[in-house]
Amino acid sequence: MSTPQEYWDACLIRTWRQSGSVLDAMMMFKSITKIQMEDVEPKLLRIPKDGFPWKTGVKVFIASHLSKISNRLWDQPPEKDVALLKKLKDSKYDTEKDTIHDTALITERSKTYKNKKKMELLSKKISERNSTTDWSTMKTPRRGVYR
Repeated sequence: MSTPQEYWDACLIRTWRQSGSVLDAMMMFKSITKIQMEDVEPKLLRIPKDGFPWKTGVKVFIASHLSKISNRLWDQPPEKDVALLKKLKDSKYDTEKDTIHDTALITERSKTYKNKKKMELLSKKISERNSTTDWSTMKTPRRGVYR
């Protein structure tokens, strides 16, 4: 490996295998190259955008922003990581170009939202129904109870 991009890709994959965070991958990159990610010219591909929480797991970051790499890592054993690095060497695949439109996820979220609204309306109806009843009726004391 000779370029910073290759080092960054290797750090991402190794941290993914170890179930680390994005911060772990960044620290590994800095320890190997002795330079900050922001100082690399030309700019690195496949890095988190500004404002991304660093303590997020690498698996979450890769799954949400680099879905093709995520699928490869899940499908292949660790021995195939070198082949993946060779493919990424010439690739221009980046986080900005990766957009996921998961229609199943969107429909599930809308169903959950609708169900939540239905439950709120139902509980409101029940509370209104119960407010019209006379719950203040008291039973008389039993016989034989001495005061």
